[in-house]
Amino acid sequence: MFGSCFADAVSERLKVAGFDVCNNPFGVLYNPLSISTAIRRITEGTPFTADELTYHNGLYHSMMHHGSFSSPDAELCLQQINNQLLAAHEAVKEADVLLLTFGTAWIYEQQGRVVSNCHKMPADIFTRRRLSVEEIVTDWTELLSHPALANKQLIFTVSPVRHLKDGLHENQLSKATLLLAIDQLVQSHPLRNYFPSYEIVMDQLRDYRFYAEDMCHPSRQAVDYVYERFTETYFSEETKQIATECEKLWLLKQHRPLHPNSEAFQKHLLHIQQKEAELQQRYPFLHL
Repeated sequence: MFGSCFADAVSERLKVAGFDVCNNPFGVLYNPLSISTAIRRITEGTPFTADELTYHNGLYHSMMHHGSFSSPDAELCLQQINNQLLAAHEAVKEADVLLLTFGTAWIYEQQGRVVSNCHKMPADIFTRRRLSVEEIVTDWTELLSHPALANKQLIFTVSPVRHLKDGLHENQLSKATLLLAIDQLVQSHPLRNYFPSYEIVMDQLRDYRFYAEDMCHPSRQAVDYVYERFTETYFSEETKQIATECEKLWLLKQHRPLHPNSEAFQKHLLHIQQKEAELQQRYPFLHL
């Protein structure tokens, strides 16, 4: 899974359901070109080096990564980045499905290169502009011809997260650009399709109670609703049944006892171990 923080929210639910998920190995990414750049680097598997880091406000940053990878220690920063890169390189090889969530068509460029994160650096060192439909389609058409992505199902979606800092009108233009580009990318290709998470939130959940306090991000209730629509679209009946069993196991694991050393809680832990072993025996492919 690649893309905005909406991808994070859905990936957590897939993990609970027992799926083997590699989520955002470069951290949260918002625009299509940053996502495609990350995927290219992952398929190449070329490690990052110290000269690709930028030092600002006491931290070393990668302009291709989320701030969660930043560190006051350059070696630690590189270690975190390259560990994730290596894991993602193997994960893409094994993956059956890539779920791609585009958040915005607005990009920031530094010396002609798109950056994934500005890391609160001065605004005047970046150029901000909106991608065109043609730019996105051309870039992704080239990427999707890569042998590493052959025979993989691709699910495109547009994040319902509202980028209000861009302005209401600019946010709408941005989302429209993403929708038009994706529409061109999925046409006449059986392994590419579009899941309407954006439309579900905008048109079916038309109430501010479905947004978090910042009025930009969908609330937990909204994410749950979209995820339910996602399972109805892509899960077989057998998958739904297995996912439900995994979710029940997860709920058992969330129990926090008042008396952890009590006999009752020890029996609870034993029940969890037995249930997990039973599920793993019946479904060896699960990641619990």
